[in-house]
Amino acid sequence: MLRQFAIIAAATFMFGCQQAPADAQLNDRSREEVGEIVRAYILEHPEIIEEALIELQRRAQAREMEDIYAAIERNTDAIYGDERDPRFGGTEPDVTIIEFMDYKCSYCRVANEWVSDVNERYGDRVQFIFKEYPILGPDSLEASRAALAALNQGPEIYELFHRSMINASGPLPTERIDQLAALAGVDVARMRADMEDESIMNHILDVRALGQALDVSGTPFFIVDGVVVAGANQLALEAALQTGLGG
Repeated sequence: MLRQFAIIAAATFMFGCQQAPADAQLNDRSREEVGEIVRAYILEHPEIIEEALIELQRRAQAREMEDIYAAIERNTDAIYGDERDPRFGGTEPDVTIIEFMDYKCSYCRVANEWVSDVNERYGDRVQFIFKEYPILGPDSLEASRAALAALNQGPEIYELFHRSMINASGPLPTERIDQLAALAGVDVARMRADMEDESIMNHILDVRALGQALDVSGTPFFIVDGVVVAGANQLALEAALQTGLGG
């Protein structure tokens, strides 16, 4: 059906756009007849409108992904080389996974099941780099500031605190952040003092600017061995990981 419609539409465009001899051009009545044929076909097969809209959306998404990958190439150093970013896993990994995350994001909690599983399955073969990307309000910002401040007490402390907060459902007011920090072995008083260091906020602002450059509008947002996976799509994440690991 689409092929038939394409032929009709193509004919319409040919007659409407090409410069042809006067005696070969369609008169007004012929144009109306062709228009009626196209209109009748669309009314008889309205599904082609949906198909056309889907194709338009697919092309728009493809252009958007091209823009994102171009932005990744321009910002490689900031993505992979920022030594301020918390990370765990191997120091010479086969695959590096970037995650833009927010502690109040329920989808980040879902995705963390996969993150933890990958860490257990592959150990030092995989390295995770976390981009603290608080976009869900003041609680998110305070949680990220606390996590980055706790990183000053060691990557192991950060990892325990990170897992504790990412798995916590519900609000993250100050009291709960401190409680989770204490349970993770964080020196809470030191953490609170370090949170006031302007370098913590500068780091978050730099990550925010990077996220905007990559058009990261939501969390989680992963880059798995160079492959973008937006959201907690574990099938896509696992596929990208396995490709990076060589099967």
